[in-house]
Amino acid sequence: MKPKKRKSDICHNCDTPLSEDFNFCPNCGQSNSDNNVTFWVLIKEFLDNYLGIDSKMAHSFLPFLLRPGKLTNRFQAGQIKHFIHPIRLYFVLSLFYFFIISYLLSGINFQSLDEENQGRFGGTARLESLLDNDRLRLLSDSLRIALVPDSLKEEFGSVSSFRELYDSLQSKFDDDFVEDFRVPINNIVVPPREGETFLQKAHRLARDIRISDEAFMDSIASNISGDNFGFVNNSNREHFNAQTRKVFENDEGFKSFMLGNLPLMMFILIPLFAGVLKLIYVRRKHLYIKHIVHALHVHAFAYFIYGIALLIMFKLLTPEVFPNMNHEMWRGILAGVFFVGVSTYVYVSFLKVYQQHWFKTLIKFNIVGIIYGFFLNMFFFIEVWISFWYY
Repeated sequence: MKPKKRKSDICHNCDTPLSEDFNFCPNCGQSNSDNNVTFWVLIKEFLDNYLGIDSKMAHSFLPFLLRPGKLTNRFQAGQIKHFIHPIRLYFVLSLFYFFIISYLLSGINFQSLDEENQGRFGGTARLESLLDNDRLRLLSDSLRIALVPDSLKEEFGSVSSFRELYDSLQSKFDDDFVEDFRVPINNIVVPPREGETFLQKAHRLARDIRISDEAFMDSIASNISGDNFGFVNNSNREHFNAQTRKVFENDEGFKSFMLGNLPLMMFILIPLFAGVLKLIYVRRKHLYIKHIVHALHVHAFAYFIYGIALLIMFKLLTPEVFPNMNHEMWRGILAGVFFVGVSTYVYVSFLKVYQQHWFKTLIKFNIVGIIYGFFLNMFFFIEVWISFWYY
């Protein structure tokens, strides 16, 4: 699609009168384009010309959301005049999705994750963690005993320590019940951990120019169960050490670099997903382009729905908005609901696009999901590794 031009009725270079259908001045050859416009006109033209945010998007959006497979079938039938091109739709919604991910992850780095693991335990904690967690076990015995419901401890009223109560509960109930049982700790002030954490130490050493890369790696490897990273051969060991140190030295930069590569990874997966569809429906003799278009549409839908889901889960379901809610539980429920919703949409699109019996389609849908899930995880780990190696 060629960019729309703002026509003028006179050449601004030689003042020759121009007809509306003239793209160039017949006298001097200058392009017939009027650049004296407001900033908002430029923004609108950019969106129209390069992202397809125009009447086609508005005309496409409801069938895209509510009628799975319709846009794919219309494209294959050649009825594309009033609908946004699938590649443009994909890019618009992938831009939305990855912007949401970058926005939500903008304030997260290794150090903040470490501080969160130290200071926040969610709304509940397992009974066992009150014994073995290096911070929760700093709570007084009386407080830990008080956290246990009266219905569980009423017959052990004479216990003097939490260890004694825990052992008594283990003797009465099976181990799985005691290990999985959780107690609320919403309003409990957990004492801070004493000393330097692993991530604090790694950040400090990574920024210390007096320490070599090899010494840095030896130092952090001793904190990871004696791991000496034997999966890296000797020829690449020096580069691996330097890259690991760079990640700890500037984890924010590494996060941005890795996130910047994710859209490319997902776009590369589109023809792979289409290839899986081609293989599964090989007897139907569909052209490969049909699978490509279908892949673009279902990925675009997933980007839109999952982007909305992430905003709800991490910007609406927060302690600031709902202070008394079990946020982890509701986030898990919503994640499941959105996943089922997207999966149902994709399954229905399979029915509409490939026109097979629902049971046969269900089997093929699950086969495609398993194969694609494998490639998705494999490509993600490859993307992380490449980002690490070339950061």
